[in-house]
Amino acid sequence: MKLIQKEFLFFIFLSLVLILIYINPKEIYNINNYIDYSTIRALIVLLLLTTAMQLSNLFDFLAIKFIKLFTNERHLALFFIYLSIVLSMFLTNDITLFIIIPLTLAISNKLQNNDFTKLIIFEAIATNVGSLLTPIGNPQNLYLFRLSHISFFGFIHNMFPLFIIQFILLSIFAYFNFKNKSLKINANIEIIQVDKFLFFSSFLFFIIYIFALENHFVKLLIPIVILWFLFIKKEVFFKFDYFLILTFSLMFIDFHIIANFGIVNNLISKLTLDFLNIFNLSILLSQIMSNVPATIFISQFSDNYQAIAYGVNLAGSGLIISSLANIIAVRFLNNSKGYIIYHKYGIPYFIISYIFVYLLLIK
Repeated sequence: MKLIQKEFLFFIFLSLVLILIYINPKEIYNINNYIDYSTIRALIVLLLLTTAMQLSNLFDFLAIKFIKLFTNERHLALFFIYLSIVLSMFLTNDITLFIIIPLTLAISNKLQNNDFTKLIIFEAIATNVGSLLTPIGNPQNLYLFRLSHISFFGFIHNMFPLFIIQFILLSIFAYFNFKNKSLKINANIEIIQVDKFLFFSSFLFFIIYIFALENHFVKLLIPIVILWFLFIKKEVFFKFDYFLILTFSLMFIDFHIIANFGIVNNLISKLTLDFLNIFNLSILLSQIMSNVPATIFISQFSDNYQAIAYGVNLAGSGLIISSLANIIAVRFLNNSKGYIIYHKYGIPYFIISYIFVYLLLIK
């Protein structure tokens, strides 16, 4: 039961596959063709490396070191928000939250009279903002990057206008939503031991990984990375998110089959698929099915990958279902009010962001 609750997205997409194959049994022979294995391979290597970096404890160590530099709530909040943005550019938005939120909760226990629920919501929004900038910041970007055949820095260049708008707006939101009140530490914060060798070896592989993405030899990198971690840190494979890989594979299957339905083709074909329409459709579908499956679905009908990337990434800060990062953050809170609190800040931020980005695109 706990597994179903934790990995409910996997079981939803698995159930959907079974239903779709029951409706159209012939699709079972196409399943292998529907999975984008180049994206899956790239995601496997990325998760292995980021899991190893997480296990090294370096980010926890640095954040706890920095905590003593901040004397008030606003400064501390901005630090964690900006740290979330930077880390999510390279570690993906969900892995960043698995690093940042436990640390935030631990620190909150060391401070007097501080409720960090609001900060955790802002950290989720921050990871959606930071991850949109790079091809490896989130699964939908990695998928679109593989499809578009653009360079690593070319992708960043295309996404920068959206990033800078959302970054500025988030900074303003955070500044006015966190008070300039003093923080009081009620206990000593323990120093965390860092596995420097694990971190720097993983970081070196990370640089090689980016080069491999650019030059399309990630497939050759997989066995090397696996053997390396088997030799130096087997725990990486125990902490590895296998269900994320399986869930992503099921998404490919589900939305390729759905895209093949005649009624869906007819409906989409009636739309004028220019940049703005794809952008708006990407936002709308992300609010219904989350931004990763929305990306896979829309890419079956359009190769305007920048419009899709703008829409699904902007949509990430809309309804809670629009991004897995939002759900992860609220799950950490273990509080039914977390859903309400998320929408209290997420919805206004999303609406204002949409207005500014829309004005930018219609020029």
